[in-house]
Amino acid sequence: MKKLILMLAFAGFLTSSYAQILMVNEVPAAVTKAFTKNHSKIDSVEWSKAGDNYKASYDVKKKNMAFTYNAKGKLIMTEKQITLSELPTPVLAYINENYQGGPIKKSLKATNPAGKTTYSVRVKELDLAFDSKGNPVQ
Repeated sequence: MKKLILMLAFAGFLTSSYAQILMVNEVPAAVTKAFTKNHSKIDSVEWSKAGDNYKASYDVKKKNMAFTYNAKGKLIMTEKQITLSELPTPVLAYINENYQGGPIKKSLKATNPAGKTTYSVRVKELDLAFDSKGNPVQ
């Protein structure tokens, strides 16, 4: 399960580069219904497919939000672009120690439906992952 969460978080990082962009009519009805149920006021959604899953992405105040669903409409992962100040202190300390302080190009907080959180950070063209306590994970 841990590896699945990390793979989905990294998939979120790479979605814009590698995912297949879809028209809304190409997304299963169960997926669009699940998304619309909780996000009815969002009208500018970009749908993509990564593997067997479907991702709805949109921007809120210049930050990207994304929700990943399986084909049956079950929420698998919520992702939110975050600022450096929102990263756990141990993540920043690890980056400062091992990557001479960055530069951090993008940071993301991913949460599964059970509440497990991981952080993904792009540093010097590398994608790194950390658990909710800021420990590096593979």
